[in-house]
Amino acid sequence: MRRDLQTWQNVSNRSAPLGTTGIRVPLIGYGTAPLGKDHISRDHAERCLDHAIDHAIDLGITYLDTSPDYGSEPHVGAVMRRRRREVFLATKINHRSKEGVLDELKRSLDKLQTAHVDLIQVHAVNAWADMEQALAPDGAVAALEQARAEGLVRFIGITGHARPDLLAHALRQYKFDSVLVALGMADHLVSSPDTFLLPMAQERSTAVIAMKVLGHGEFSSVELALRYSLGLPGVSLAIVGMESTAQIDHNVDSATAFKPLSKDQRQQLIDEVQPIVERDAQHASEEAGRRPLFWLHDTKVMGWRRRMSRRWFGINLNLYTTCAA
Repeated sequence: MRRDLQTWQNVSNRSAPLGTTGIRVPLIGYGTAPLGKDHISRDHAERCLDHAIDHAIDLGITYLDTSPDYGSEPHVGAVMRRRRREVFLATKINHRSKEGVLDELKRSLDKLQTAHVDLIQVHAVNAWADMEQALAPDGAVAALEQARAEGLVRFIGITGHARPDLLAHALRQYKFDSVLVALGMADHLVSSPDTFLLPMAQERSTAVIAMKVLGHGEFSSVELALRYSLGLPGVSLAIVGMESTAQIDHNVDSATAFKPLSKDQRQQLIDEVQPIVERDAQHASEEAGRRPLFWLHDTKVMGWRRRMSRRWFGINLNLYTTCAA
């Protein structure tokens, strides 16, 4: 059911500054990864474009997040033909060399049917060598600075999944406009980005964008999970993957009525998420079973390895002999 204008205005008014960019963004952004999933038919994706993305923009969700990895850039591009001026468009690059980045960016612009993107992000920086390569004189950041000088991008960001310490170091080395990082309750229990990253982001006036806030759909307390992430210091918005207008409406309601969690609500969320994290870690150590929180512990997916310390977390760390994401 389509929302009325008053609701749309309320959602639009719940916005936050995106660091020092001078841009205000809604509290939730449209994560378009679900539109490119293999199990979603082209016909269904096109219906999402016709209805879900338009519906989201109508309700004030004007921040669109995509990536070459997702397979959703062509679908987003179909909307950009009609509504480019209404949205803040963010995508990512995976290459680390200057030449590779510029080629990848050109392909993305073609698929997105736009002359520029508002935010381009060095994606999935999860290892020290990876970060050093991106920051090298002939690396990804140098390419993006050239692209910005040519008017192809407006702002430059960085993303990472489970190495907040590494991302904090990257912010010290370069003045990124934004950092996109996993900031759900599961991440708090495992890698503590609120301790290792958020203070540095605030010191550097870097916009913080939250992802993985709903644990890939594993958390039943959707509203509490979203409110937890939005309530963290310096967070501008949370990216949420949405496949239907019903999901959009529910998330709009949560954003419109947003307020930080109470102490009891925070504990309620911890009680729900902690067993999920422990189960995921057990599956990771056994290299078996379904891995919904794959970015927390999987060395093959995210390319990093770290030993856990019992003093960091109030959970059963016998399950965490080696942690990787």
